[in-house]
Amino acid sequence: MCNRFVIGSHGLYEPDHKFVVKSGSALIEGNIITNNNIGIGTSSFVDGGDSYSLSVNGKVRAHEIKVYTSWADYVFKDGYDLKTLEEVETYINKNGHLPNIPSEKEVEEKGVKLGEMKAKLLEKIEELTLYIIDQEKRIKVLEAKSE
Repeated sequence: MCNRFVIGSHGLYEPDHKFVVKSGSALIEGNIITNNNIGIGTSSFVDGGDSYSLSVNGKVRAHEIKVYTSWADYVFKDGYDLKTLEEVETYINKNGHLPNIPSEKEVEEKGVKLGEMKAKLLEKIEELTLYIIDQEKRIKVLEAKSE
């Protein structure tokens, strides 16, 4: 016999759910702790080769999401290979997207990892900052020559 707690209905539920709330909602005042997965609108927890503890089939709304990931400050370190603007232009013309940024097709097929993408976007902002600093230096040299 299967131990099961059902509210609002009776019968068998597949797979063998131990706690069922039928035609209503449940309010739990306290923590929900599990060593397994939580699915909202889905029972699928695998995407490609990745497995997820929380899987949501629908929109997610939050006041804050905190992501732990690596960051892009390597752009400012000695030895960073900052491509010339001509190299970036050639790459864009050939590939249709920025270097080290996934293509539209890749994103459609695989999605993006939020923390990883934020770091990649920061990398591009930091590269742009370096280009602007370099251009500012060139402008000052040209202005000094024209005086």
